[in-house]
Amino acid sequence: MSAFEFRAPGKLFVAGEYGVVRAGNPAVLIAVDRAVTARVSPVRRAFGVRVASEQWGEERDYAPVSAEAPASEQQREPIFRALDVLVEYCGPLPALDIHVSSTLDDSDGRKYGFGSSGAVVVATIGAAARALNITLSPRELFKLSALAVLDGNVRASCADVATSVLGGWVLYRSFDREAVRDLRAREGVKSALAAQWPGLALEPLDVPHALKTVIGWSGAPASTRSLVAQVDDAAGAGRIDFEAFARENAAHVERFVEAVRTGSTIDAMRVLECVLAQLRDLDAAAGGSEGPLGIETPELRAMTEIAVAHGAAAKLSGAGGGDCVLALAPNADVATAVRQAWRRAGMIALNVGVEPSDLHARTHVTTEKQGSAHE
Repeated sequence: MSAFEFRAPGKLFVAGEYGVVRAGNPAVLIAVDRAVTARVSPVRRAFGVRVASEQWGEERDYAPVSAEAPASEQQREPIFRALDVLVEYCGPLPALDIHVSSTLDDSDGRKYGFGSSGAVVVATIGAAARALNITLSPRELFKLSALAVLDGNVRASCADVATSVLGGWVLYRSFDREAVRDLRAREGVKSALAAQWPGLALEPLDVPHALKTVIGWSGAPASTRSLVAQVDDAAGAGRIDFEAFARENAAHVERFVEAVRTGSTIDAMRVLECVLAQLRDLDAAAGGSEGPLGIETPELRAMTEIAVAHGAAAKLSGAGGGDCVLALAPNADVATAVRQAWRRAGMIALNVGVEPSDLHARTHVTTEKQGSAHE
């Protein structure tokens, strides 16, 4: 029988983090060549969907959310939320075996900050749709995946979902999540899929060939939800004007997009410096009298300063508090110099590049022998 695989890459923010939570605000991201892969196999079994994930170490039977005892959104696994959306979209699922694997973390399970739940959802829906002979455009795959992600986090920007769908460099504008969730609640998934989503834009972004990315890991994981919540608290307390921040953040992203579209590597690097300066201002203001909030940790700052000293532009990627530094180099020689300098300083330069933007290349059909252990 045929098995269907879909590879959903992880993400890193280039610019637009924090601002992208505001509907309509843009962000630029890259898809890294580490990914979640879902393999979906139709099986000769009377009924039932069985899911195996490397993270679980066991198989679990899928049951639609309506058949379960009430549980909080956070307690339901992303794979199951993805299947819930598919059930609502196309009806009861046939007998399937699903296996999900990931290279987003290192061999010891340490998280780099490339995302996880969004990629799991995209990979699961992408592979299952093929197994069910459902053809989805990239935008439709994004929308179904975003609905599943919002079931687990109503404030998610879904920028990671866009990146997992498109690959490569991505320009993303967030949508009005509340309006979309209300539409789904009133009219269902199919109507939500067919509708225009206010503010949404997602498109591949071509960048100058000379522009190279270098990724370094701080050695510490970050908690995006915690830092975003603390920034929200600071805005509520009047320590920051988040609307003003979001407008300035959006302007930086627009300038960055213009620079790369016109082939101006140097201008793009200068804009990245402005993005970093704004994040540092946010860090200081949000922390108030107690000092910086911790968006840029000492490790992230040290990695950034080393990269800048060797001719690159660099900044923390994402919410901060740990995870990665992304450096943009004007050529391969500078990129090599940054990697070597980080390693000499005892820092971790990751052997990670940009995932190509070819969606079809990440979808595979394989043939497997009949008579699996689950049949």
